[in-house]
Amino acid sequence: MRPIEWLLNLISENDGYARLLEESGGLAPAAWKLAEARCRSRETSTHIPSKIEVRAAARDLAMKLGLDDVPKSTFLQTECEARGLPVI
Repeated sequence: MRPIEWLLNLISENDGYARLLEESGGLAPAAWKLAEARCRSRETSTHIPSKIEVRAAARDLAMKLGLDDVPKSTFLQTECEARGLPVI
């Protein structure tokens, strides 16, 4: 599935964000997947999100899911890299 289709699917499902969080195993990898899909769907696409993009995705997930705390970008980056998810 192309990244833009994945994003549209995520948005259109009632439980899309909750399912993403559950399937990813935590906020950091879920935010990475969301940020990576956004990066790949841009006109000038990249495959590796920045730590700022990952944090923005984490904030979006937190807002959609009613979560109170969003970790700092360095923590998210460390969590992603520990799972083999590259962040620049």
